Amino acid sequence: MTVASLPSAAEARRLRQRVWIGATCGVAGVILLAAARLYEVNPLNFPACLLVVGAYLVVKPWFVARSERWHRVITFLPLIVYVLLLGAVAIAAAGTLSDNPALAGVALLGLWGFHVSSGAPEPTSFAFERLAGRLTWAAAFQAFSMVCGTVGLVFCITRALPVPERFEPVVVGTSLGAVVGLGTALLKVFARVRKLGTQLASNAGRMVRCLDRLSQGAVTERRRLQEAAEDAWDALELTLRSKIQTGFHLSGTFLIPTEDRRSLEALVTEAIACPGTPLCREAVAQLDMLRAACRGKIDTVA
Repeated sequence: MTVASLPSAAEARRLRQRVWIGATCGVAGVILLAAARLYEVNPLNFPACLLVVGAYLVVKPWFVARSERWHRVITFLPLIVYVLLLGAVAIAAAGTLSDNPALAGVALLGLWGFHVSSGAPEPTSFAFERLAGRLTWAAAFQAFSMVCGTVGLVFCITRALPVPERFEPVVVGTSLGAVVGLGTALLKVFARVRKLGTQLASNAGRMVRCLDRLSQGAVTERRRLQEAAEDAWDALELTLRSKIQTGFHLSGTFLIPTEDRRSLEALVTEAIACPGTPLCREAVAQLDMLRAACRGKIDTVA
């Protein structure tokens, strides 16, 4: 946020008034919703919902006027709630493990299924700035869910199913195989992240070099340099379409959101068509952010 975009004293005062009005409407709406549920008064639901929605609309300009740090914190809150939710389920399952192992196993399996089906609510704002953390968190969430799912499966097999005594060695062998398979899968997840980070840094660096050569090259060689830059973008775009922790596109975390990838594509296309312009420098700056985010994940022998 620049100095010119900071709100004036009068505007700041109006924004604070909006906060108080919105907070009042929101509290009133929550109280009405609670009363409607407690006393089963259905007509209260509609005005309560109107108050909550109105509170959001009133307070929204205050959030919009906040600094970049505020926006980064606010948009990161859903991910924090997700972490707390996963931790609460895992702790609750561990607490019931001794009394009801089957229930704990089902809860852990459900946690794994929930993560696979929904995924972490990764914020889409500040995509380039958050890429380094996204590479780490995506792998960590995947590893945690896989551990929970495997442990839950083992407990369901060994404690919940009525297995005859003669089949117990098979069950034990299957459980040990699942644990060994878990270790292998975890290694593959982190190896995939390192490979993806290495490939992304390499392709982004190649794209930057192509743009630099295009900006500094002779006019007679421009067409050849533009073709090389287009080939470099094709390779980079394929990498940007990949999911971080899994090869299945129906599940997994994006490298950067689709809208940001398309914006970068439009910017790079303009930079290739008009080398040496401010658009070219802006494209190079965003590509450098991609390279910087992958710096801690580079492993050429992964």
